[in-house]
Amino acid sequence: MSLTDHKRAVSNALARNPALDVLIADAVGGTLAEDIVATRNFPASPVAACDGYAVAAADVARAAGAALAVSHDVTFDDRSPRTHVPGTASRVPSGAPLPQGADAVVPSSATDQGVARVVIEGDVKPGQYVRAPGTDVRAGHVLVPAGSTLGPRQVAVGAAMGRPRLRVHPVPRVVVIAVGDELIDPGSHRPGGGVDDANSHLLAGLVREAGAQAYRVGPVPDRALELRAVIEDQLVRADVILTTGGLSHGTSDTVATVMRRLGEFEVVDIALNPGGRQGLGSIEIGSRKIPVVSLPGKPSAAAVGFEATVRPALRDMCGFVQRERDTYVATVTEGWSASAGNVTATPVRVTRTQEGRFATPMSHGELTFDALAQADALAWIGPETDQVEAGMRVHCSRW
Repeated sequence: MSLTDHKRAVSNALARNPALDVLIADAVGGTLAEDIVATRNFPASPVAACDGYAVAAADVARAAGAALAVSHDVTFDDRSPRTHVPGTASRVPSGAPLPQGADAVVPSSATDQGVARVVIEGDVKPGQYVRAPGTDVRAGHVLVPAGSTLGPRQVAVGAAMGRPRLRVHPVPRVVVIAVGDELIDPGSHRPGGGVDDANSHLLAGLVREAGAQAYRVGPVPDRALELRAVIEDQLVRADVILTTGGLSHGTSDTVATVMRRLGEFEVVDIALNPGGRQGLGSIEIGSRKIPVVSLPGKPSAAAVGFEATVRPALRDMCGFVQRERDTYVATVTEGWSASAGNVTATPVRVTRTQEGRFATPMSHGELTFDALAQADALAWIGPETDQVEAGMRVHCSRW
């Protein structure tokens, strides 16, 4: 199967959960499902930019240094007087609306701070220390676009708009299961030794980096009854199940067998190197249909398979607008071989100079743990190319 076709199939399987209206206090971490739009100007009317006295500039000019009577104190209470008394001043706190007819604010520091009468020092110009309507936000302006991750600042904007609830895409819950008789938890020991499970930690981290919530399950032996029990146990909290390992043709590889007993499942070989063997299916539980995506057991193949097919679909499931990683073009410094007929992903170290970006391969054969850890990007080579030469320009995804 082509990479494009399988990528589309995974994307169709990982459908978004319905958007929910949640209390604004619970919205942090979700993905906004609709724009937060300013419903009115902020501020809605002229307000004081500092503590002081609201005046009409013409009244101060006519007083020529003489004291003005203080008519009242402006408050945030709707019952406070809202009309300026000509020839007077009113005490106003920062952020409070100016009485109608006042066109300037005199800072307290520029007065004698009188209570009944106030002497104003210096000239006063219309508009000074006044924030005009719409200074902060104009009505109709999109403050936070749909698809944004809601952090404290974005939630605060919603609160400032008077929104008690926000419509969000729930964060998908992805259960990560590493399958293999040889696997052990790092730091564990067993007779005869074992292979430390790196894949479930790798994939759980990539899932979180993509914006979803990961639930890592410890290594599961490649035995049908145990694997089935673990999968069934995880269905109650999973929106997606992501497995790694157990996809070969060997008699001990049971992922496909178990999955076909639980629901629909197909193992496919796609035109991708590494990470070409993947599985895709689903399990129905009540009214829910939980997608299952299976990746190879080699860490390098699991990582590339996730990047190529799962991450974009998972980002879309989260509700993000940007599904793919940031990409750029770099010039190759030394060549390497690619897999003819496949899309090949090669880890590269990228340097940047005044002449542009330059990509150097981190490995010339098997994708090693060192290359996995140290690479700055993945260089993607199309299926029509089997040899990358120095000086060629390649597309890289920031890793």
